[in-house]
Amino acid sequence: MKCKTRWKKKLACFGREDGNILLLFAGSLTVLIFFIGISMDLGLIYLKRNALMNLCQLVKEDRFTFQDSIRYSDNPGKDSFTMIEDALRRNHFDGTVKVYFKEEAPETNYRYYKIRTQLSEEYSYTFLKIFGADTTTITVYFDGGETYGEGISDVIWHPALPVSSYNGSYTSQPDGSCDYDSGDMPADW
Repeated sequence: MKCKTRWKKKLACFGREDGNILLLFAGSLTVLIFFIGISMDLGLIYLKRNALMNLCQLVKEDRFTFQDSIRYSDNPGKDSFTMIEDALRRNHFDGTVKVYFKEEAPETNYRYYKIRTQLSEEYSYTFLKIFGADTTTITVYFDGGETYGEGISDVIWHPALPVSSYNGSYTSQPDGSCDYDSGDMPADW
């Protein structure tokens, strides 16, 4: 008989929580909301990055349309930037476009240039604003290029300007113009 009363006392003590469950619930809910908020911001950043990658793919597929325009351009760097930026603006991209253009020194039977297009867009945090984080920049890029001339007897057209006058970076500005920097090239190029 004493055994039963001892168990009843233990069960009675176990049943009294004195507010501990409420504290555990509040702490758990806070942690849960924190991770859901961070997951939401990271998910939205990932979606924005994928949208930028889709725009990159769109411009990559248009390169065959641009190919001859760049090949026979007097300033292929500037014209590459203009064609790429126009394609992106037509697809409602409102971020920053930066085009790196680099062509090797000309040879009569050979021509090679490469282009890197970099897209940057600001993302405004949703949840992390609570902790003072306002925005982050999402940047994606893709590379492309062309080679002309296969044989020794090929004659390849070259612009009259020296390659140093159009090699460099072209960066879009909010007013619709672009900045040219002849010394700005990617380090891993």
